[in-house]
Amino acid sequence: MQDISELSVDELKRLQQEAESLIASKKENEIQNAYQQVVEIAAKLDLTVEQLIEQGAQKHKTTSRKKVEPRFRNHNHPQDTWTGRGKQPRWLVAELKKGAKLEDFLI
Repeated sequence: MQDISELSVDELKRLQQEAESLIASKKENEIQNAYQQVVEIAAKLDLTVEQLIEQGAQKHKTTSRKKVEPRFRNHNHPQDTWTGRGKQPRWLVAELKKGAKLEDFLI
């Protein structure tokens, strides 16, 4: 192997282009090989590639969060509630500024 530090700028640029071309070619071959493996796996399972991907995606979906019951209620407007998670609602912030305590709003 030749020491590339001895190459001229033009030679290095040519070498860089050749390397980039070779990388792209090898990457394309790896993609084709991977695709062929997926096709073979799908065929063994008697599925299309699309069906295989769809079923895999369904298994990895994030579960929806459980609904959390409210823990705090606005005494002036009982329909206004807060679970205690996330940013405090405006009505609660206003009451706390007036001197109320968070415990005063517990359900």
